[in-house]
Amino acid sequence: MVAYFSISRASLDATMLFLAFLALVAALLTARAVSAPHEIRRPQSEESLELFGSVGVAYLLSVMFTGNFTGALPMVSLFLACAAVIRFTCARLSMPGILWMTVQPLALMVSGCWTVLFLLESDVAPWMQAFAVAGVVLSFIIFGFDFAERVAREAVLTHERWRLPVNPSLHSRVRHEPRVSVQLPCYAEPPEVVKQTMDRLAALEYSNYEVLVCDNNTKDEALWRPLEEYCAVLNARLGEERFRFFHVAPLEGAKAGALNFLLTVMDQAAEIVAVVDADYYARPGFLGDLVGFFDSKNIGYVQTPHDYRDHERSVYLNACYWEYMPNNKVDMPGVSEYGGAFTIGTMCLLRTEGLRKIGGWAEWCLTEDSEVSVRLRAAGYEGIYLGETYGRGLIPDTFDDYKKQRFRWTAGPVQQLRRHWRLFMPAPFAPAMPGWTKVLEILRCMSPLRTLATLAAALGGLAVLIATALLGRFEPVDVPNVAWLLLIVGMGTGMARTWHRYRLTGSNRISDMVMGEVARQSLFYTVLVAGIAGLSPKPLAWRRTPKFSPAGSSTSPFEEAMPETIAGGALLFIALVILMSGSVFGGELAFMLFIGLATLAARFLCAPLMAMLSARHVNGDKRDRKTEAEQGVTGLPLGQEMEA
Repeated sequence: MVAYFSISRASLDATMLFLAFLALVAALLTARAVSAPHEIRRPQSEESLELFGSVGVAYLLSVMFTGNFTGALPMVSLFLACAAVIRFTCARLSMPGILWMTVQPLALMVSGCWTVLFLLESDVAPWMQAFAVAGVVLSFIIFGFDFAERVAREAVLTHERWRLPVNPSLHSRVRHEPRVSVQLPCYAEPPEVVKQTMDRLAALEYSNYEVLVCDNNTKDEALWRPLEEYCAVLNARLGEERFRFFHVAPLEGAKAGALNFLLTVMDQAAEIVAVVDADYYARPGFLGDLVGFFDSKNIGYVQTPHDYRDHERSVYLNACYWEYMPNNKVDMPGVSEYGGAFTIGTMCLLRTEGLRKIGGWAEWCLTEDSEVSVRLRAAGYEGIYLGETYGRGLIPDTFDDYKKQRFRWTAGPVQQLRRHWRLFMPAPFAPAMPGWTKVLEILRCMSPLRTLATLAAALGGLAVLIATALLGRFEPVDVPNVAWLLLIVGMGTGMARTWHRYRLTGSNRISDMVMGEVARQSLFYTVLVAGIAGLSPKPLAWRRTPKFSPAGSSTSPFEEAMPETIAGGALLFIALVILMSGSVFGGELAFMLFIGLATLAARFLCAPLMAMLSARHVNGDKRDRKTEAEQGVTGLPLGQEMEA
């Protein structure tokens, strides 16, 4: 079969290394250029130096490691041609962004060819070669989806010009104050937490608004009655009837049901609805800074990030916090730039007319917040996501609640895609929405399913490999030396990119970045399960995130993360067995398989580690909550904490 190919695997080694080093240089240049979201600190006059200097460095490194002066030259020419096309067709990209966006598809193309040639040149059975080639084709398809999503998600890293406003201060402050209905739904919440949220809402620097507090289905009167009384206290303090309280039971639909109820009792003159969760402390400028965006009649909603307070109290909370931030501060603003902004349930404003036009909130969906943005866009509205924080809430105190929250956030979008897939069909079969809007929504909803497909393909390939070895039909394979260098350079590029993302969110300590990654990996199993659950036509139970401080935990971390522990332990065992079977697979291939399986095992085993940190946090590895509560009622001016 090799005879059909005019090139060999070895002839592509220099090209592979050139692209790998170029990706690393692009990541470093991006980190140098982008010091904060939407801020490029580099003179445009350096573009030529960045382009040709990067290509030159990558080429020289490839020559140094391969001794091949001509092997990478065709790719150098192709890369420069592609970069030139992107430069003149995508004016919003910075030069480091052009380098990054050009090198990725070229690297996939070459690595696919390199892998296929490696397989065809090895002494493996033809059927295994066919199976492996099919895997390469599947990887092309998955990468195509991933790359399309990264174009938007990495816009903060790659763009220097912006289509949409990126900062409220750059938008003209509202010249008039349309009526706003601020809606605060709650269920069985600690009264003191909700009261402090209400204090911040009373201190908003905006005059024309009401606050509706809706407690739905709380049976314990001691939890909701103080809120009713506190509304009267705040009204007396303000000298007007600004706060209204509703206790409704029974009320179907969880949070969405409460918000739909509030649509019926709100001031009908209110042009804008603002949604604030029960634990979120809003900044005074929340309404005044954002309402002006609704002067544009096509704007249906404005969303600001999820952000959190008091995360420094423990290692567990800090890990969760830094896991949240890269998505909220880096990815989401980029998605917004490409028309994919969606609402996320709190600290958001929505046009009342649009909400009524689409029929309110969906009570069937676990993520009623992002679902409503799908129908608003289908109705012709647009949305904006701003990266500036306007409110901070509480992080779930236990790992179990942290997982339940992520389950809801993952399964909900899959439900949305299953229900609304017709909206994302090409025109004229679906409502007219920008193409990027449809693509990004599909990719977001499919994200856990893509991860599941990738994992299934990898484990399926491993199973075939092991079965073949057990049958004695597998010949040991020598891994080319260049593969190890590619692995090291690729890891360096990934680490540089990850470090940069965390720096853009305000993280300055390597330990915070490491723990943020541990927290992210600890949710790997939860995300997979949630993706499958979202496909079910059966309704999924809506589970809120508790705000009460847990009294303590006696559950073993391994018991709390039992499925993850079993999966991680099994993968680690298989990895060790393969490592000790070097004579069967070939020493280098066995070691490479060991690295891959051990890495996957570590992802699963991050879950019991987070469960252990959660138990330490719950059982006392945190600040004294009593001291915090005392400080919260010392008479500080309302909203002062958020301004700080």
